[in-house]
Amino acid sequence: MSSALQTLPEAFVLDASVTATWLLPDEHDEASRRLYARLRSGTVDAHAPELWLWECGNIIANAVKRKRVDAADALLQWSVLDALRTRVELAIFEPAQVRACLALGIDHGLSIYDAAYLWLALSLKLPLLTHDRTLAAAAVASGATVLSLAEVS
Repeated sequence: MSSALQTLPEAFVLDASVTATWLLPDEHDEASRRLYARLRSGTVDAHAPELWLWECGNIIANAVKRKRVDAADALLQWSVLDALRTRVELAIFEPAQVRACLALGIDHGLSIYDAAYLWLALSLKLPLLTHDRTLAAAAVASGATVLSLAEVS
């Protein structure tokens, strides 16, 4: 194993904005393909709130609605997500944790959905992998580490 590979993060919180790079053909790039391969092979541990699955399904549905993906291909895109789902540790939040996400979202001007990713990263003390600039800024302001796709692939 090269020294470059040894410095790659082993675990992180995965935001749906990054998952979109695997679900939407027009967003694929080399870094997203490398991370997808690492995730599928089990060489990284990804965590996400349970709502990640719903958000990713919504990404597919919106892509069909906006004609970025053919309706016939939507289930194929779901199979990509389904293959990933087994490699992502999904956290189910208790009501008190949802309330904490609400407070975090209010504090940083985030949706409660985005705040859930940030709350999980903070509570697990893991870096957050996101393409969402507002979420990334809130994470930095909260003391969380934010990763780029290049840093984990």
